[in-house]
Order: sequence, then C-alpha cells, then structure tokens
Amino acid sequence: MTDKTNPKLRLKKATGWFPAGDEFLKAMTVLSDGPFKLFVFLCLSADRQTAICQSSYQRLAAGIGKSRHTAEAYVAEMRAKGICTVIGNRNPYVGSTIRIADEYWPFVRAGNDSGSDSGESYVDSVRKLFTSLGCTTGRFGPSEERLAGDFERKGIPLVVIEDAMIVGACRKYVSWLNSGPSAPIASLHYFEAIIEEVQERPFPPGYRG
Repeated sequence: MTDKTNPKLRLKKATGWFPAGDEFLKAMTVLSDGPFKLFVFLCLSADRQTAICQSSYQRLAAGIGKSRHTAEAYVAEMRAKGICTVIGNRNPYVGSTIRIADEYWPFVRAGNDSGSDSGESYVDSVRKLFTSLGCTTGRFGPSEERLAGDFERKGIPLVVIEDAMIVGACRKYVSWLNSGPSAPIASLHYFEAIIEEVQERPFPPGYRG
C-alpha cells in the first residue's frame, strides 16, 4: 500500500545533477558569494571522474554572467583558499585546467579508488614539498614535523604552503646568482613569514604557472 503522505521522491532528470552535500556546505562557509557561485558552476561543468574543468576565463565569465576580470578574481580566491588548483595554458582556445580539491569534491577521483584514507598525510605532503625544492638541506626533522602539524591545525591549504615554498626557493636561487654560494635553507621555519605573505597577497591568475 502506497503511503500518500510521504511519496517516494524522484528526480526530474536522471542525468546532469550534482550531489551537493557536506562539501558544498564547507565551500559555502569558506568562500564569499561570487566565488561560491563560480564553485557551483565549476562543479556542474567538471568531469566527474577527474574533478577537472577545462575552460577559458571568458567562458567561465559567460557561465556566471560576470566579466572576465571578475571571473579571474573569483578563481584567484578559490585557489588561495585551497578550493582548487589552476594550471594555465598559453593557447587561449584550450583555456586553464581547473581541478576541484579532493576536500571539496564528493566523488572518489579516478586513480584514487581507496578514498580519503589513501595517499599522503598533510605532514608527509609538506615534507615532500620541502625536500624536493633543491635549495634545502633535505632534512625534515621533528621540529619541521611539529611546524607542519601547526600549519594543518591552522587550516592552511597545501597550495598556500607550496606557493610560499616556490617564492622562498626563487629568492634563494636569486641570492645565489647575485651573491654567490651560501648555506641552503635548513628549516621549514624559513617559510613561515613567506606563508603569511602569500596568504595576505595570493598569486594573481596565471602567475604560478
């Protein structure tokens, strides 16, 4: 017998919808209104298997009814807050490659079938970034592990850590070119002030590439 007071819900369309759950709620608390609107558009447009949307800023702007400059600013905020990563392309017809971060993507991405329990921890990711720069001593001891843990507790996105390391490494290499050899970067603490700098002034669109 059918319960007419509580009929079974069904979708108007079987395809084209997107699961808006905890990830959406989290993004809504992190982003301001405009960038959240773009986040929704990107989620609806992205490949479900890879969380990637390949698009020019012009197409993004048209999709949300804003100017190109505004779309670039929205993407910059999303990226600064760890919502997505962006890889630019010199070919304007190809556009940028924008990937929604796993933390804000409800599907298990292709190649990551084991879910959120797999992959590197936050601290391991920071260790890998630090030791791969080429201008450090390569040592990542207990002090660095504690500091990386502090970054995680403060909610600093890994993309911000990576950007700060890129800035710090570039400055170190420029110093070597201009002033000759000097001691390599010995500690993760070297990047603390640069991380604050990147948080205050995120990279503009395309700058990182």
